[in-house]
Amino acid sequence: MKKSTFFILFVTLIFISSCNKDEPRFTTTHIQNALFEMKGIYYGDMRVSYYHGDRISEGNECKVVSTDSLTIHMDLEPMASTIADEAFASRLREISVVVVKAGYDFLQMDDTMFSFVLLPGDVVVSGDHSDQSPVRIVFDQTFGGDVFHNERNSIMFNLSPIELWIGNEKYEPFRQLVYHYEASIDNYTL
Repeated sequence: MKKSTFFILFVTLIFISSCNKDEPRFTTTHIQNALFEMKGIYYGDMRVSYYHGDRISEGNECKVVSTDSLTIHMDLEPMASTIADEAFASRLREISVVVVKAGYDFLQMDDTMFSFVLLPGDVVVSGDHSDQSPVRIVFDQTFGGDVFHNERNSIMFNLSPIELWIGNEKYEPFRQLVYHYEASIDNYTL
């Protein structure tokens, strides 16, 4: 009985490890073609909600630019509206919009769609005056989306701020947000 149990575990282990090697890997050419297909300026709507929670805002205009990475013009007003500390909220409103740059990690590609994970860098806004502290927004690295190319030429993705810092102080009551973007490409391409 022990030999058969060991054999079953051994076969299962081999099967699981072989599955990892069989996952599709994209060549540099595949990735370059995908990035070329995705290039453009996208205009659409953004809505913000708490991660697994209530919606905060919807229908705000957004602009997204795709080149070798994704550039998102992120409105901080929805985030400011969730902050109880008026000094923190006021600083976010003063900054108004930040530019987030995110790399792509492609998960799936076919003739009509590319699926990806976004890898956004932290956004740091330095203080304009000596009495202002820098603001840092940290993003989750597990959210992503899809680009539908050919006929629809549209993009949909989620971006999720998980931490907010002002100076060296982390705003502990901050609850994770999800910015959901849906946009179509403009006729102009980069």
